[in-house]
Formats: sequence, C-alpha cells, structure tokens
Amino acid sequence: MRQVPLDFGKGAALLGDEERAAVDRVMRSRSLFRYYGPDLQGTVAAFEAGVRAQLGVGYAVAVSSGTAALRCALAALGIGPGARVVVPAFTFIATVNAVVAAGATPVFAEVDDTLSVDPGSIPAGADTIIAVHIENVVGDMDALLAAAGATPVVEDAAQAFGATYRGRAAGAIGALGCFSLQLEKNITAGEGGVVTTGDERLYLRASRYQDQGGQFVTSYASSRGEELTEPFAAENLRMGEVAGAIAGVQLGRLPSILGALRASKRRILDGVGTIDGLTPRRVPDAGGDGGSSCMWFLPDQAAAKRFGKGLVARGVPCAQMYRGEPVYWNPAVLARRTATGTGDWVAEKGLCPRTEALVARNVIVPIGVRYTPDDCDEIAGAIRAVAAEVL
Repeated sequence: MRQVPLDFGKGAALLGDEERAAVDRVMRSRSLFRYYGPDLQGTVAAFEAGVRAQLGVGYAVAVSSGTAALRCALAALGIGPGARVVVPAFTFIATVNAVVAAGATPVFAEVDDTLSVDPGSIPAGADTIIAVHIENVVGDMDALLAAAGATPVVEDAAQAFGATYRGRAAGAIGALGCFSLQLEKNITAGEGGVVTTGDERLYLRASRYQDQGGQFVTSYASSRGEELTEPFAAENLRMGEVAGAIAGVQLGRLPSILGALRASKRRILDGVGTIDGLTPRRVPDAGGDGGSSCMWFLPDQAAAKRFGKGLVARGVPCAQMYRGEPVYWNPAVLARRTATGTGDWVAEKGLCPRTEALVARNVIVPIGVRYTPDDCDEIAGAIRAVAAEVL
C-alpha cells in the first residue's frame, strides 16, 4: 500500500510563482474591476482572447462560475418560464440548478455509455438540450446534433476544458459552450467560468446578461450591438481582474496539463489491458479525451463497490462518480424543492432506468497532472490485483 497519497490535482497542482506574480500586478494596479481602474491591466479581456484562440471560437465571455456560464447561455437563448430543457440524468447538480434558476423545466434524459445524453432518448418538444461532457470526455456530438435538429444544444463542458471531438474543441460544437474554472477543473482560478459561441447575437446576449443586462458590455459607459440585441434586466455574474490574472496564467499551462494527463491515462490503460468484467467507458474520440480519469463499468453495483474499496485500501484513489446515482436522486430535486416553492418537473426513482442501471456500476480512478510513470504502473498493478479478487 502507498504511504504517500497520490495528488490527483490538475491545474491547481501547478499554482505557483507565475500566478502569484500576475495577481500581484493586479493588486498593485488597484484596478480589480474588469472595466476600469487607475491602472487597468485587462486580465479578463486577455483571458477571453486567449480562450478564443485556444479553442477556435469566435466569442468568449468570462464569468464568475461554471454555473454562471450555464445561466448566461440559457439567457442568451431566451430560456425562461415555460421552456423545457433536456438535462442528462447523470450530471452534477449545477446543470439542473441553472435550468431551475432560469424558471425553466428540466426534462431528464437517459445517458449512453459515454455518459452523455443518449441521442435516441431526447424527448419531443424540447426548447434546448444540454449535453454534459463528464470528466473530460466529449459525447457523440455528431449523433446528438443530428437528433436535436433545429433544437439548440448547449455544451456543459465544465469538466472538459481543452478536450476535443473529431478536431473540434469542446464548447465550439453546439450553439454555446460553458466552462468552469473551479478548483478541481483542468485549469482553475478557484472559481470562474467562460461562455463560448460562434454566434455574435448569442455572444452579445450572454455578455449583457452577466453584466446587469448591458451596463458594461465592452467598457465603462460604452456599449455595442444595439442593432443585434437590446439591453435588458439581468444579473451581475462578472469575473474580476484577480480571477482573470490567475485564469490567464493557467490557460497558458493547459496544453502541458492535457499532455501530462493523456500520457498518464494511456500508460495506466496499457498497463491494465483487457480484463473480463471491467468494461471501459466509451470514448467517441480517444484522441480528444482530456485524460483526467479512467472509468470502468463493473458487472453489478456490489462488484463496483468492492472494486473501489479494494483500490482505496491499496492507496489508489477510486470512487463511484456521483455515488453511482442519477442527478434526480438528489433530495431537493426529488422533492422538487426550490427557494420559492415547488418546481413543476418530473423526478422519481426509476425515471431513467437504463441510466440508473449503468451508473450504479461505475468506478472512476482520477489522474493527476504530476503522476509519474511509476505512479501509473503502480495504479495499473493495483487495478489488475483488485480485479482478480473481485471479478
């Protein structure tokens, strides 16, 4: 058993002198607000420009969190009370929260073995579909977009900054993309998010929404885009210059972060090989996988739990993602409980039976950016040993 725990941090594991210096420059400038100050550094604007270049998108809006990014994306599409938004049955609660906060109705759909929305399970009459790229793997977006038809697709790429699908970056495939910079993500500012799109009108609406509906769309006391979209009442979900400074440095680290994660994942999977009863999660584009974890499905839930406990006992981090439960099992979602009353969505155990059966069997082994080849070999050896005991 390992004596020193594995550090499975990603961007957070690399926080250091460069981020510290970038924050210090902002602090010394006394210009912490992104649009003005005595010596504005423009860190948020520079971060947005970097995102556009790195992901190959036309527009990017930096915001205060990944959930804020979802809120802005839905607002850009005009999603509000009465709208029906397809949400995968397996996701983080923020995906549901953003829909509910918009006053819209989440409609839960089955996921397939990529853990993204099953293109064959999209209910009729949806106003928007949210495709969630769980743990750095982009679902089968070509099939999903074909099934969606004219219905806009929002990519919740909170866990997939830099992942790709058939040559296209996550967040550059659907109508809008949403990213998180929370501490556990590929790159981090502690908190923060980004909305991406190739549509100028959607960009302006998202930008206005995060900025009190249009008060500071481009800079202090100026605006743009009146010919495309008028200002409207909205929220303050802006990113500040300190977060922008950290995010900008981290963005520069993204290629090396992804390279390290992918190399470690390949080494672990090669070391594990093929084991009967250990079914890898399907990755539609293996070359675009962000590499932050290995995930398998065991024959049943009991085997998955024994497998996870066996790895943890050997010092290898392992768990069932989201406890092996669909998001609508969350007590608040099941009770349809909101801050203002009772929601009108449908949530009950058994709602998406294929998803419930699938995710109950998942196990996930996280991968850190600082893993060494020896770490990877040790992890692979532990997986083989535990599989021999459990399967």
